[in-house]
Amino acid sequence: MAFKAILIVLLFICLVANASTQGYMGTVSTGTGIIPALTVGKSSISASHVGAISSRSNLTGSWALDLLGTQTRHFDLEMYQEDDLILGFGQMSAEQSDLAVTATGSVAGDRPTIFITLIDSSQVFRLKLSVSGEALAGEYDYLSHTKSRQSGTVTGRITLTAKKSLATMLGKSANPSASSGARVGKATKSSNTGGI
Repeated sequence: MAFKAILIVLLFICLVANASTQGYMGTVSTGTGIIPALTVGKSSISASHVGAISSRSNLTGSWALDLLGTQTRHFDLEMYQEDDLILGFGQMSAEQSDLAVTATGSVAGDRPTIFITLIDSSQVFRLKLSVSGEALAGEYDYLSHTKSRQSGTVTGRITLTAKKSLATMLGKSANPSASSGARVGKATKSSNTGGI
């Protein structure tokens, strides 16, 4: 009887020791979805999945980019990032003229890929960048409707801003009805005063 009790105690101690070295296996829910199963405990965890979600910096802010190739171009952009998508607008300065541009792209870790399009022209720039703090560097290629292609290097800086909602960014234009009351309210007010 005492022999069975000793065996049970030894088995229990072995199971506890084995379980404590393995840690806890389960899933973690985040605001952006469920991270694949990971082990928390003494075993090593792969930080590749966790780090890609939790340490991704937001690149919302003002970007100043210089493209060096057969021609030098400068871009001033206001960029907005939500999850891995990024968009923006601004202007390109080249050959003593300023042209309006839009920008869209995606971010994988610290590597954004941005497409910049001139609004009134069939030209597109593809920028493959890497971010280090507030510095940008990378390469670009360019295609126009005349089928001319160019490529070169990109350097630049980001002035990060607090993340704003897209509605706030797009709603900066002056709208008289937004500041002086709804149109329905004005119509109701004028009909009430007119009938008295």
